[in-house]
Amino acid sequence: MQNWTNNQTSNMADGLKVHEYTVSEISREINRTMERGFPMVRVKGEVSDLSRSPRGHLYFTLKEHNHALSAIMWSSTAKRLGNKLGNILKEGSEISVLGKVTTFSGTSRYQILVNDLDFAGEGAILAKIEELRNRLTQEGVFTWQNEKELPLFPRTIGVVTSPTGSVIRDILHRLNARFPRQVIVWPVAVQGDNCPPEVVRAVGGFNALVPNGEIPRPDLIIVARGGGSFSDLVGFNDENVVRAVALSEIPVISAVGHETDHTLIDLAANKRAPTPTAAAEFAVRVRAELEEGIKNLETRISEGTRIAFQNKRQRISDVSKRLPIKENLFQFRDQQLDGLYLRLPRALRSNIQHKATNLSECGARLAVPRVLFESKYKFQALDKGLSSTDLNSRVTSSEERLEATGIMMDKYIKAYMKSKKLGVKSLKRIIEGVGYKNTLKRGFAVVRQNNMAITSKEGFQIEKDVEIEWSDGKVKFPS
Repeated sequence: MQNWTNNQTSNMADGLKVHEYTVSEISREINRTMERGFPMVRVKGEVSDLSRSPRGHLYFTLKEHNHALSAIMWSSTAKRLGNKLGNILKEGSEISVLGKVTTFSGTSRYQILVNDLDFAGEGAILAKIEELRNRLTQEGVFTWQNEKELPLFPRTIGVVTSPTGSVIRDILHRLNARFPRQVIVWPVAVQGDNCPPEVVRAVGGFNALVPNGEIPRPDLIIVARGGGSFSDLVGFNDENVVRAVALSEIPVISAVGHETDHTLIDLAANKRAPTPTAAAEFAVRVRAELEEGIKNLETRISEGTRIAFQNKRQRISDVSKRLPIKENLFQFRDQQLDGLYLRLPRALRSNIQHKATNLSECGARLAVPRVLFESKYKFQALDKGLSSTDLNSRVTSSEERLEATGIMMDKYIKAYMKSKKLGVKSLKRIIEGVGYKNTLKRGFAVVRQNNMAITSKEGFQIEKDVEIEWSDGKVKFPS
């Protein structure tokens, strides 16, 4: 034993010379070797056994199948990562950590000191998708298509999908069953690296077509793909694909995956369909239902028109019954006109007599003595200066003015009477136009009893005399 402990080397059974270490020495040597061999590495695994010490250090294990690696994050690193740490480091999440591999001599275990971490696998992709969604939302990309309405009756539908498989068959079958339309298929890869650029070219290509050109420009685009894994649908989360759909002048229906699958293209499209079959249902209506709706509208319009005409006809009939009798209306007006005609000469004579009386009364009230005496000499002087020729000329002129005044008065009276007669004739024509006799000419009849028009069955007595008037005559019962 003494020899064994004093010598640093000993001859083993195989004759080799081996250096002897103490436990602490070998632990330090292993730690140096690990740190030199793995100064900074990135390791991917699933988080388990996550715990936090009272001092804020984090301890967890990275697992992969039957393998495990202990991990430590010091409290200073945890504070530096802040919110990022809480979003990523969760029990069961798949992450990628950056750090250096070292050993813990107390238990002879190797471990990784974590300096940074991020999502790994699907988690990393989801994080990038979420980051892209937030950025595009801030830009307003997802609101560009909201202003467009899906066409009510698209003549041509463009479908961006794989030319083989059940998706295109399901869409065509559903369109033919509901309302057959012209369909143009733009074949693309629906997964893999070629998917995003081909979908972008397809959407842009449909928009580049000229309306009424050799290849008709679609009125609606369906971007479709069947169900698949998360990685299969990643192409429809590509930024270029999302922007192409959002910028499309043609309305777009997104039908990617199953009902539970969601991609960013769903937010950019005008409409999201849970399945490709549902996309076809959104694109067109059922023809039979439309035809039935049109028939119902025609029936309603016809019935509404009939009721409207019936109401108008009844309204005209009611109004015509309330109009005054034509003969009575003109008799009153004629009588008024005759009375005015007879009263006019008497009124004129009475007015002249009244004016003459007033003139005489005024003359009688004038001051006579001195004024008349002086005036007499003045008139005598004037009379001597006047010749008989001047007097005759003045008398003749006065007679002519009087005669002209009489002619004007006669013309005025005749014109006044003529205008009144024309007004009466105009009223006669209006009443004849709306009178009940014109209604009789259209096939109607008036029923009277006791010289009163019968407008309802109430109060009508068949045993009394009844008079029925048509446009061409009257008949009385009993005759």
